[in-house]
Amino acid sequence: MNKNIARVASIFFCVAAAQTAAANETGFYMGGYVGMTSKEVPRAPFEEFKNGLQIFSFFTPAVETTSFDDSDLGFTIVGGYRLNRYLAFEGGYASLGEVVFQSRATGAFPADPGALDISVESETSGFTVSALGTLPLSRDWELFGRVGALFANNKIRFTIDASGTDFLPPVGNHFSDSGAKSSTDMYAGLGISRRILEIYDARLEYQRAFEAGLDQTGGTGDLDALFLGLTVTF
Repeated sequence: MNKNIARVASIFFCVAAAQTAAANETGFYMGGYVGMTSKEVPRAPFEEFKNGLQIFSFFTPAVETTSFDDSDLGFTIVGGYRLNRYLAFEGGYASLGEVVFQSRATGAFPADPGALDISVESETSGFTVSALGTLPLSRDWELFGRVGALFANNKIRFTIDASGTDFLPPVGNHFSDSGAKSSTDMYAGLGISRRILEIYDARLEYQRAFEAGLDQTGGTGDLDALFLGLTVTF
């Protein structure tokens, strides 16, 4: 009797293991994420930049409103290879949103009343590489974590609109410029996924790029993202 129970138990565990493995097939996969991003950068450097422009243009504000938005919509496109149930390697492209500072002011230039509007946008995007460790919870559910690097392209753009005087005679009353610098930042994440129809995985993942960016392109700070994604295994 005990031998029969042992045989039945062995068969049961073999079948269960096969079902769990089927939900975590090895091989190539690709997919994408979309979600919200937020970057922890101080507002003070943006304010200082605005104040410097007002001094440079001899503009005295009378009424001024400013805004600072460090949240945005982001997305990633990923491709990877699952080596076994517990390990995968992944690469992709990530657009991790913008930080936007805006100032709208009316006041006076030395000779005329006028207005001076200033906008500064700092954007982070780039390529990612990471290793994923996975922990199967059942046939369809698993937890996973990632660690890797973000090879970031950090862009900054500023726009100046003046009215009531010749702000910069060579370029007129509207002026804009931009620049970009690269950086390499630590990139990590933690998430949960569910297998759907054997080849699809729906993912919910929190990601962070640590101290992302540069002082010259809007400042450094931890960049957080909460993404919902879908991958397909080939």
